[in-house]
Amino acid sequence: MQIKIEIDVRPEELRRFLGLPDVSGLQEDIVAFLRDKLGAAGEFDASQFVKNNFDTLRRTPAWKRFASRLRAGESAEEAAAGAAAETAAARSKARPKSTRAPRKRSPRKTAAKPAAAPSSDAD
Repeated sequence: MQIKIEIDVRPEELRRFLGLPDVSGLQEDIVAFLRDKLGAAGEFDASQFVKNNFDTLRRTPAWKRFASRLRAGESAEEAAAGAAAETAAARSKARPKSTRAPRKRSPRKTAAKPAAAPSSDAD
């Protein structure tokens, strides 16, 4: 036996029927907020961002190492390569890899099933 029921209902009516809260106002606010942020992102000026945050960059240890290498006479490419290598080394130290060997899995052993005891139906 098959029973087929078709319900034609709008999402707002279904939410109200199920007792869910009306979040349409909140949704409109979030969409407006995201539109404003995306519009502002189109006006993003990377050079202005760097100018505004350059002091913060200059206080980092990576920048200090880079600048000291430049002052010592290395070319910018050598200094950048050295800074990148130090950063990679620092990251690998922060996340040590396991030194133990991978576990070898032995084949699964199955226990032998005991033979069924003969049933005695003699009474």
